[in-house]
Parts: sequence; C-alpha cells; structure tokens
Amino acid sequence: MEKPDVVAEMYRDFNGVTISQLEEKLASAETREEKLFCRAMINLKLQLTQEKIVGEILL
Repeated sequence: MEKPDVVAEMYRDFNGVTISQLEEKLASAETREEKLFCRAMINLKLQLTQEKIVGEILL
C-alpha cells in the first residue's frame, strides 16, 4: 500500500480553511503550541491574500 502524500493533503486542507475559522480555532486553543500554530496559519493566509492584492510574490 502506498503512503499518502501528507504534505499535499495538508496543503489542500489549508486552502479549504478560512481566516475566520482559524481565528475561531485560535480563540479556543488550549495549548501554547496550538495557539502558535493557529497564529502561523493566520499569518500565512494573510500573506497569501496580500500577495494576490499587491501582485507580487513575497515568499
């Protein structure tokens, strides 16, 4: 049995989540690590949105 491409799956999941959903998860996060993860994902979503608006790649 072939192992699924975990990174590709994570990327698809990330694209399906909104900033609002991430903010809700951040508000209910119980651990410091979970909060840091949510903040990082929110920042990445915001950066990707900014790149679309500005029209240049920042990464």
